[in-house]
Amino acid sequence: MRSSICRRTHARCGFTLIELLVVIAIIGTLVGLLLPAVQKARDSAMRTSCANNLRQVGLALIHFHDNYHVFPSNGGWDGKQTIPSVSGTQFTPTTTDFTTGTTYQWGVGDPKFSPQDQTGSWAFSILPFVEQDANYKQRAWQVGLGTYICPGRRSAGARPVVDGDQYGQYNGGGWTWGKSDYAVNLMAFDNRPNVRSMSAFTDGLSNTALVGEKAFDPRVETPNSWYWDEPFFIGGSKGTARGGFGLTRDGPGRWLQDGIWYGNWEDNPYKENWGSPHTAGVQFVFGDGAVHLVPRSTPPDVVSAFLTPDSGEAVSAP
Repeated sequence: MRSSICRRTHARCGFTLIELLVVIAIIGTLVGLLLPAVQKARDSAMRTSCANNLRQVGLALIHFHDNYHVFPSNGGWDGKQTIPSVSGTQFTPTTTDFTTGTTYQWGVGDPKFSPQDQTGSWAFSILPFVEQDANYKQRAWQVGLGTYICPGRRSAGARPVVDGDQYGQYNGGGWTWGKSDYAVNLMAFDNRPNVRSMSAFTDGLSNTALVGEKAFDPRVETPNSWYWDEPFFIGGSKGTARGGFGLTRDGPGRWLQDGIWYGNWEDNPYKENWGSPHTAGVQFVFGDGAVHLVPRSTPPDVVSAFLTPDSGEAVSAP
C-alpha cells in the first residue's frame, strides 16, 4: 500500500526508524561474528611468518656449523673492545640494571673474530647465512632486520636507545640499533668463548631446541629501552638469549601454568623465559631445522627436556 501511495504522490520513499535500527542491529551482529574469524586468520598469518623467520634462523645455524664445525656462541665483551659513538668517541655499550645494581658491558659483533673469540651474539655471527653479508662485513648495527622480528609483536626498524628509564641506564653511543624477538637456548649454547659442536647434542638435534621466541612485556621493553632486550649485534646479553623453562604470553608480565594465569610484571616472568604474541603457544626451531609450536600448557619438565641437549631426556618435539 505504501509503495503505491509513493508512486501516486511522487514522494521519496525511505526507511522508517524501526527499519533502520533493525538493519544496524543486523550489521552489528554480523561484525561481531566476523571479527573473531578475522583475528584468528590474522594471528595465523603472523604465526606463519614468524615460523618462516625461525626456520631461516635454524638453517643459518646449521650452515654456520657446516662452515666452522661448531655453532656460534652468544658472544660477550672481551674486556677491551670499544666502538665509535655517533660523535666519534670510543665507548663500550653498557646496561646498568637497577634491580641488581650492576653495570654490564657488552661485546659488539666483529667479522674478523673466530667463533670462539666472537664478541657479537649468535645473531650477528649468522648474518652471512641469512643473506646479510654486507651488514656483517660493514658492522651495520644501526640496521634492523625483519628476519629477527616477529611481525605480530613489533616492526623491524632500528631504534635509538634511551639514556635510562625506571629499569636501568643504557649506553648505546647515540646510534639506532636493531633488535631480535628470538633468543638462543642457553641450555645448548653459552657466552663467549664457549662453543659446541653437533656431537655435544647427545639427546639428538631433532629433540633439542636451538632458538625460540623470547618472553616480552611491552610495558617494560618499550621500543627504545634495552632492558632484557639488548640489540642483536651485542654479545653476552639476555636480549638474545634465554635460560628458563616458562612459556608466557605477551602482556603485563603474566605466565600460564596448568591453565591458570599467574603473576604480574613485578615478578619479572619475562626474564629468562620464552613467550610470544600468538594465541596458540610459543614457537621454537630445533636442531634439524624444523619449527614447532609449543602450547603454553606444556609441563615444565617437558620444556626442560627439549631445551637440554645432553641430559638423557630425549623427548619428541611437541
